[in-house]
Amino acid sequence: MKPKYRLIAFVLALIIINGLAFSIALVDKTSYKNALYYRFTRQRFAWIVSSPPPAHAIHAGWAKVSLNSAFSSTKASAGGSSASDSIFTRAIVFDNGTTKAVVVSIDLLMMPPLVSAELQKRLPKLGFDWKNVYLGATNSHSNLGGWANDYVGKKSLGDYDEKLVDNLTQAILQAISSAQKNRAPVQTGYVQLEHAHFLKLQKQAGESAIVCSANAPQRFADLANSSSARTMGDVMIAQLEKNTGSFSLYMAGGMDRPSGKINERADTTTSAGQVNGLLARAVPMLNRLSLHTDSVLVAQTVALIQSDPQVRISKSWRIKPWLVKAIYGDYGADMKALRIGKTVFVGNPGAFSSELVSAIQATPTGERNNLVVTSYNGGNIGQIVPDSYYYDPQSPYDLHEMNRFGPHTSAFITEMVQNLVSSLK
Repeated sequence: MKPKYRLIAFVLALIIINGLAFSIALVDKTSYKNALYYRFTRQRFAWIVSSPPPAHAIHAGWAKVSLNSAFSSTKASAGGSSASDSIFTRAIVFDNGTTKAVVVSIDLLMMPPLVSAELQKRLPKLGFDWKNVYLGATNSHSNLGGWANDYVGKKSLGDYDEKLVDNLTQAILQAISSAQKNRAPVQTGYVQLEHAHFLKLQKQAGESAIVCSANAPQRFADLANSSSARTMGDVMIAQLEKNTGSFSLYMAGGMDRPSGKINERADTTTSAGQVNGLLARAVPMLNRLSLHTDSVLVAQTVALIQSDPQVRISKSWRIKPWLVKAIYGDYGADMKALRIGKTVFVGNPGAFSSELVSAIQATPTGERNNLVVTSYNGGNIGQIVPDSYYYDPQSPYDLHEMNRFGPHTSAFITEMVQNLVSSLK
């Protein structure tokens, strides 16, 4: 090889080596209990202040606001959604005289992190502490995008639209404001059927609302409209409102593992039949549910100190944190909890595996409470699945991209869930 070509080859090799050193690193397998992020997060639980005694029984009000106009100006709505689809944000405000809290859900893939950040800035003007704001999503209409400003979000959901983020935030604030105005004393009742949870609220005048959540596959076909892909949340809200006459707010619970079936249409049709069958049994139970007056209302939010992101490119190698943040965005992550009487909701900043939900509900912490674990609370740390799958080549989950915080993510998050539930006093 001629000297000048050897020099060029050397320079190229040097560039490649330095580029790799700058962009990849070994996976950190250190136990989370020895990590600083674990110690710092645990310290935050010591700062939790108990809620003051209630001044009166729980009052509640609810409202929903259409999001269709919010998307009218964005070009990110290409996909399977038809023009006739209606999507909403829904809010239920709770108040016991000393604590005021709100539950918000949105008919999108997740609660957008940028919208969550805007709400944190603007909700104090409506009288809400951020710790008392519980966020969720129906995990539906993932083709409606434009609300993510990171590379992956723009690639999968369409070009970022700052105006859309503001419109979505305004719609949520409007729903909360309207819900506050129609607060009245309510009685509550809870029922669980398989992996679905229902909390019913009823005013003295007879007006009622249902907060529901369930473990579910991400998408399935609605038998009544096989031309459109719908989620469990879409069908549950429609069927509950039709058959109970109640305002309904749905939040995605634990997410089932991918089925791996080849016949996707048959699989989704089966899922639709299962949810319709579940509701056929749930509706009579809700209509005759025993209700009682309660005053216990406790809300908490704990900001998770996260480990460095660990998006893997092989079993032992990962992309360096600066590059992960450049690709996936750099968002905060909160864990949220809300106790309404004996029912406890815990919200996670990602897709929480239904396998982990079952494990938590089987612990003493889970058995002492009507525990409802939900996903997509405004953070986005990807999939939170059992750590045993992390190195499993047969894992049903795509852990290279979707598990972003390493081989101990679920153990860390599960412990924090139990600590948070125990703190609700």
